[in-house]
Amino acid sequence: MKHLAILILSLSLAPSPSGAAEPGNGGGPEPELFTLGPEIDAAYEKGIALMYRLEFDAAEEVFQDVINVSSSHPAGYFAMTALYWWRAAQNFDVQSSSTDYEAEFLRHADETVRISELMLKSGGRRDHALFFLGSAHGLKGRWYALQRSWWKSYVSGNKGRKMLKKCVEISPSIYDAYLGLGIFDYYADTLPGVLGVAALIFVRGDRERGIDQVRLAMAKGRFFPTEARIFLIDILTRHEKDLEAALVESRLLRASDPDNSFFWLGEILTLVHAREWDRAFDECMKFLTAHLGTKHPWMSQQLSLVYLQAGDAKLALNKPAEAAAWFTQGIENTAYPAKGWVTYCYLRRGQAFDIMGRREEALKDYRTVLERDNFWDSRLYAGRAVKEAPGFPEVYRQITEE
Repeated sequence: MKHLAILILSLSLAPSPSGAAEPGNGGGPEPELFTLGPEIDAAYEKGIALMYRLEFDAAEEVFQDVINVSSSHPAGYFAMTALYWWRAAQNFDVQSSSTDYEAEFLRHADETVRISELMLKSGGRRDHALFFLGSAHGLKGRWYALQRSWWKSYVSGNKGRKMLKKCVEISPSIYDAYLGLGIFDYYADTLPGVLGVAALIFVRGDRERGIDQVRLAMAKGRFFPTEARIFLIDILTRHEKDLEAALVESRLLRASDPDNSFFWLGEILTLVHAREWDRAFDECMKFLTAHLGTKHPWMSQQLSLVYLQAGDAKLALNKPAEAAAWFTQGIENTAYPAKGWVTYCYLRRGQAFDIMGRREEALKDYRTVLERDNFWDSRLYAGRAVKEAPGFPEVYRQITEE
C-alpha cells in the first residue's frame, strides 16, 4: 500500500470544521483576501493548474515568467520549489532521476529562503516574506521526513512553523499558511522519528489541531488548497485510516476536474487502499484504455503503476493467473523499464507464480528483482521469497499493509 505515499490525491473544498482555530476578528468583516497582485495571481493559478495536470515544462515557463516580472519577490521562487517537489514525486521510483530532481528542489528552496530574507531586510511586504520563507522551510521539512531524516525534518519544519505563525499574526487572511502549521503539528505528534526528536527538546505537536489547520487551508487557502487536500488524504489513508472519507472526497476531487488524469489516478489508488478490488480493477481498465499510446511524457511514466494496481486487484481476489497477465503487461508495455513500479511488477508476478505452484518461474522473477535497484524493500521481499515461497495470506498482507 506504499503506492499512496506520495501519489495519493485528496479532498475537494469543504467548509471549515467547527474545531478549527479560525483566525479573524471575532465576528467582524472577513479579512482582506490574500493577493500577490493581479498579474502574479493569474500566473500562479495558471501555473499551479498546469502542475497538477503534470504539465511540468509548461508550468515552469509560467513560474519563470513570475520570477522575471518580480525577481525581488519570493513568490516565483517558491513556485519553482513546489514544482520540483512534484517533479521528484512523480519520479521517486527511479533512483537517478529522483536524485537529480531532489537537487533542483533543494536549490530552489534555498533560493526562496534567500530572496525572502532579503525582502524582510529591505522593508518589503513582511507577511509575504514570512509566508514564503516559512513555506520553503516547511516543504524542506516534509522532504526530509520522506527520507526519514528526522532531525533535519524537525529543524526545517520548526523554522517554517515559527515564520508562518508570525505571518498569520500580521495577516490572518493568508490561510495558505495554515497548511504548513498543520503539517508541523500533525507530524510532530504522530511520526515516531519526529516524536523522538521532539521529546529530546520538550516540544510536541498537536494531531487534532494539525488536522483542523490543514482543513482550514483546504477550505480557504488562496493558492495551495489542492496541496492541503493531497496532504489530508494521505494522512486519512495511511495514519487516520478513515478510508470512507478519503474515498468519497477523492471522487469529488476528480469531479472538480474530470479531464485531469492525475486526479483519476488518485481515485484508483484510493480504491485500492480501500480494498474495493473490483471497482479498482474496472477503473484501471478505463484508465489504460483512455491513455493507450499517450504522448504525455509524465503520464506515460505512470502506466506501469496502473498495470501494477490492476494486477494487485486481481491478486487480492486470489486470481493469480489473471494477475500475472497484468503484471506481465506492466513489464512489457512500458517505455520506462527502470521504474520502481516495474520492479514491483516482477515481484508480484513471482508471487502470483508461487501461488499457482510455478516455482521455477517465480524464482526467475525474484532473481530479476534482486538484480534491479531496491525500491521499497523489493530486494528484502524477493530475498525472502527465494528462500521460502510466500502463500496467499502473506502476499495479501503485503498488498494491503506494506
